[in-house]
Amino acid sequence: MNTQAIKIFDFMAARQILFCYLLCCTLFLIMPPSQARDMTSYAYITNQGEDTVSVIDTAKNSVSLTIAVGKGPVGIAVSAIMQRVYIANVESQEISVINTQNNSVIQTIKINGAPVGLALSPDNSTLYVADWFANKVLAINTQLPTSPRELNVGDAPAGLAVSPNNKWLYIANRDSDDVAIVDTATLSIKKRIKVGSHPFGLALSNSGKLLVSVNVRDDSISLINTKTYSQQKIKVGYHPYCAAITADEKWLFVSNTQDDSVSVIDLASNKIIKTIAVGSTPEGISVDPINQRAYVANWGSNSVSVIDVNSLQVLATIKTGEKSRAFGQFILLSP
Repeated sequence: MNTQAIKIFDFMAARQILFCYLLCCTLFLIMPPSQARDMTSYAYITNQGEDTVSVIDTAKNSVSLTIAVGKGPVGIAVSAIMQRVYIANVESQEISVINTQNNSVIQTIKINGAPVGLALSPDNSTLYVADWFANKVLAINTQLPTSPRELNVGDAPAGLAVSPNNKWLYIANRDSDDVAIVDTATLSIKKRIKVGSHPFGLALSNSGKLLVSVNVRDDSISLINTKTYSQQKIKVGYHPYCAAITADEKWLFVSNTQDDSVSVIDLASNKIIKTIAVGSTPEGISVDPINQRAYVANWGSNSVSVIDVNSLQVLATIKTGEKSRAFGQFILLSP
């Protein structure tokens, strides 16, 4: 391993970065919207068809850079504190690690399998990797990535999410039609929740109280109470794929791949209030809390649709790379 390529922050540096990040978040909450929009965030979009990642400057809604990664990039996870972006390359069976300070690949983590979904623990110590074909999830130490822990889960694990208290890992097992709840300390399964047919994407609210399973085959989502495990199923568009919840937990956005739309659900009433036409075959979706926009990666039209969270209108369409997927949380807030 090239130790010069892996920057390990000392305690004081980490504290400074964390302070800056929390300060930015605090300023966002107290500043008027006009000033908050001046802050910077970036969207990292995996382009599976050309083995690249498009970096979108959300202030300008344009691609500022394209980064070459491994073969078949699909999943993504970002860390503002570590200044890292992790990319799951399913065909070359590896994770590309991008340093966001210069947007260069600084490390490649080999995976003996097919990495698809990714999620970072809130403390940034662990990268969770869903191995699609081996039916397992890897827990990789972000500072010492050579000896991951492994957990056998359901069939074809895809979407991942980690609770804000870092205690629980949620796994959508597509071919088992369930969501596994895993104790992160022991990496053991606590419970399985039956959901709709072929769950793929997962979304977790900032409070950690609401988990959303996107059920591809039966055109629905399951809203799961993480305390009681009760759930409510809501019909959405045709062949839904991914979901994202706004920071205030007001709206839930769901991408519908086969009718080229996004369903908007009011979480107070759990009803669809609007269906928004976007690009062809929308897949990955994330919300930018700084600019109050939802970004939707369109696989079929090689683009990203930008939705204003307040007006629920499409503001822009950004050309990206071939077969844009961006499966995971792909908005990086600038500290």
